[in-house]
Amino acid sequence: MKIVQRGLSIEGVQNHNRRVILAALQDMGACSRKEISVATGLDQATVTRGIAPLIDDGIVEEVGLVRGGRGRRSINLSFSGSGRYILCLRLQRRSFSVAAFNLRGDLLDTTEFPIARDSSARRTFGEISAILDSHIAKLKQVDGIGVAVPGPFLERDERVILMTESPQWQGFDLVPELRARYPDVPVHSAHDAKAAALTEWRHRARVLGAKVMLYVSAGQGIGSALVVDGHVHRGAQGLAGELGHTSISVDGDRCKCGNRGCLELFTSRISLLRAIRKRASEAGGTQLRSDSDFVDVLKAYTEGDDLASEEVHRVARYLAQGITNCINFVNPDLVVIGDEYAGFGERFLDEIKTHVKKAVLPSIFDAVNIELSQHCEDTVLRGAYLDVLAQTYLGSPRVEPESRVAEAAG
Repeated sequence: MKIVQRGLSIEGVQNHNRRVILAALQDMGACSRKEISVATGLDQATVTRGIAPLIDDGIVEEVGLVRGGRGRRSINLSFSGSGRYILCLRLQRRSFSVAAFNLRGDLLDTTEFPIARDSSARRTFGEISAILDSHIAKLKQVDGIGVAVPGPFLERDERVILMTESPQWQGFDLVPELRARYPDVPVHSAHDAKAAALTEWRHRARVLGAKVMLYVSAGQGIGSALVVDGHVHRGAQGLAGELGHTSISVDGDRCKCGNRGCLELFTSRISLLRAIRKRASEAGGTQLRSDSDFVDVLKAYTEGDDLASEEVHRVARYLAQGITNCINFVNPDLVVIGDEYAGFGERFLDEIKTHVKKAVLPSIFDAVNIELSQHCEDTVLRGAYLDVLAQTYLGSPRVEPESRVAEAAG
């Protein structure tokens, strides 16, 4: 028989307090029991009782003495820096990346691996599994695997419905395959732009006091995510944020999604390289060649190469149009442009802002801050870590994917 108090069981109250304490630790970083008490409204005795099993389970650790008021000393707490880990996988069209984090959020290891153009999804899955296997073998305990994939991605049933330039992933159930291979490790999936947006919101938008943030992921593909008051807008099927498949030319080429003149056709890294390689053999005043890669283009652009500048600025103009459409539709007060194109720097950003300024009303332009991501690390991988941490420890589960509901019903 359960003892019930105010509609909640004792166990329910304890679980609630646990989530509140861990959320405070994530927000504040290393802090004392008293600071947690003040931040959460829980009395210190409740915090102390809630912390004890978290320390015993290796989720939280004591990290040293700090001097408090009246010469008193208290012990700081933080998420554990060892013993428990989160693995994150990012799938892209031409590569995949795997990273390992401790619960505290320290990035322990990250590596990017190329995907051969003729590689099947099954073969790449085998390569991904081998890398994950090696991490799991050497880590004491893996509490979750976060998977971030390009869109359009239906989060409700964890299915990639289109990956331009990489059709082999359509029809391959990556997340269920991972879940079947690692039945003892929770696997959580997210759209890559939404994952990156979590990182940007936590480390930038909150600092600026932004209420509505538009994150634009610009690289191998073009994606976006809208974050309102700290919550990612996902849409009815988890499909919200497909900026790359909004049209900027109704008479343009037909996209694989069925639309015409999609932004991604004009602005992706793949289309940029294709345009540069096509012109490189004929254009003068350039260091670029028909086999130049994205690193070559970045270098050439920063050095003022004519061809690189012309094509990158063409991309900036198209991106500005897509961003303008979003500004007029969702009215963000912060726009962050991230992923590979953030490497083009301030000259690229200025080009985008120049075109946006011409296209929106002055009062609207003055009220929105447009900037490049300031992160050196992969924000998608960090966002995948934040997503796993939230769903595992902070009581922030999303709607159960339909595929998993079906499994449970079966």
